Amino acid sequence: MTPTELPHIDPELATLAELGEARERSWVATSDRGLEVLRYDEGFEVLRHPKLAKGPAWPHRLDIMGITEGPTRQQWDRMLISVEGAARTHLRVPLSRLLRPKQVEALRTVARQVVDEILDEIEDPTDVDLMQQVCWKLPARMYCHLVSAPFSQAETVARLSDSCVAPVLTADLSRRQEHIDAFTEIFDFVQEHIDRRRSDPGDDFTSVMIEQQEAGMLTEQELLEEAVALLIASIDNTVHQSALMLGELFERPELLNRVAADPALVVPAVEETIRFRPRFGTIFRLATEDIELYDRTVPEGTWVFVSVRAAQRDPRKWENPDVFDLDRTKTAPLMFGNGIYNCLGQHLARIEIQELTSALTERFPNARLSKDRAIRDTNAVTEVTELRANLVAS
Repeated sequence: MTPTELPHIDPELATLAELGEARERSWVATSDRGLEVLRYDEGFEVLRHPKLAKGPAWPHRLDIMGITEGPTRQQWDRMLISVEGAARTHLRVPLSRLLRPKQVEALRTVARQVVDEILDEIEDPTDVDLMQQVCWKLPARMYCHLVSAPFSQAETVARLSDSCVAPVLTADLSRRQEHIDAFTEIFDFVQEHIDRRRSDPGDDFTSVMIEQQEAGMLTEQELLEEAVALLIASIDNTVHQSALMLGELFERPELLNRVAADPALVVPAVEETIRFRPRFGTIFRLATEDIELYDRTVPEGTWVFVSVRAAQRDPRKWENPDVFDLDRTKTAPLMFGNGIYNCLGQHLARIEIQELTSALTERFPNARLSKDRAIRDTNAVTEVTELRANLVAS
């Protein structure tokens, strides 16, 4: 198939059906912004390709927001999410030591305790705003536990994460100043917390990062920026993937009943939601030089977008991919990236979502949505804007 014969799509408007039609014609489509990878195996290869860089992606999003200069842009350009090569390795190692799977697994009991406390606070289980009363609270309180901050700060933590992440991921220009203001506030907030922990250290994440800085692994500025990155990344995405999980189950009483009756199905349910309804719709990379990718030459400077939504419904990988199926064999999702760019926080996010799902299905096996959930899909991410349920429906 020659380049002119490749399917051409509008990634902002293409439906799942249209992406599927293009996927059956070719592993890759063209768009006005670059190349769009639509199949699983090819997407997996793109995400781990050494000549396809992730670092430029976040600055590209900031460019779209019109944040091209000034203190906000200068700070973002120094942080882990924006750098490559030795600089990326230098900043990634300290965080990776905190978020190793075995270390994170030790937090499972804490996650369940936090979930139970949140559910205990629900006064009227017949009408629950799951977003505000549950989903936004869990990762914010878990972050507070990780860094030894009081739970009274959880609401502020959630607000700061959302204001720093959501406007950029959704390219919402109306929230540009909100992002800039929150990014300034979050540095002051985290610096105050670091100062408190430095004078009263413990075994929490912030104290360990301070030890790393004092051992010469990080500069003072890098310590602050790493701690800011930890806060920003800990909340927003987990909130929405949690809500997507609950929405998928509560819309399917027969599957909810299965999970409630068999706790072993909690993990498959979470993994199937990540496949079927991922928070991230697209992940993209920049070609740092001319490369050969399957049957194509990809010129230096080309943006290569992996359509997570399309690739995670690739019939070459899954039978009946448009069906939500609890009995699938586990397959690594594309949503968390791959190789040197894999998401460091994915293990913690999974534990939080699993424990939330486990607690809700155990305590409220008859839960049902009380109204249709409200979802905002952009090309980059899915946001759940409303999720209401009757947890004790008969």
